[in-house]
Amino acid sequence: MKKLIILSLMLITAQFAGAQTAQLVESELMIVKFHADWCGSCKAMGPVMEDLTNKLDGKPVLFVSLDFTNNLTRHQANLMANGLGIGEIVKNNNGTGFLLVVDSNTKEVKARLTKSQTVSEMSATIDSHL
Repeated sequence: MKKLIILSLMLITAQFAGAQTAQLVESELMIVKFHADWCGSCKAMGPVMEDLTNKLDGKPVLFVSLDFTNNLTRHQANLMANGLGIGEIVKNNNGTGFLLVVDSNTKEVKARLTKSQTVSEMSATIDSHL
């Protein structure tokens, strides 16, 4: 009886996991934030990133924050960028305090967003590339 219960639980878990996997989608765009704790523009962009995340909820957009605050976080950011296939983009875009809209498939930069734009303008730019 105990084995039957365990087997039943395993089957239910496998079915649930399968259902969850079927809901996974691939991103069409990456929104890459270039951040450092000491950067004033980065501090201004913090709430913007949160607003964008909420506005674009449910859309195939991956939000990535790369932290260039110090050597340790810079190293981790570069590792993450390489893992995502955007290492060259990071290498070619020095600085902090901005967002890049990157096509997830082609790894092409579609737009650069800064604090001078409103959240609505940023959202419209992102939507135009979906």
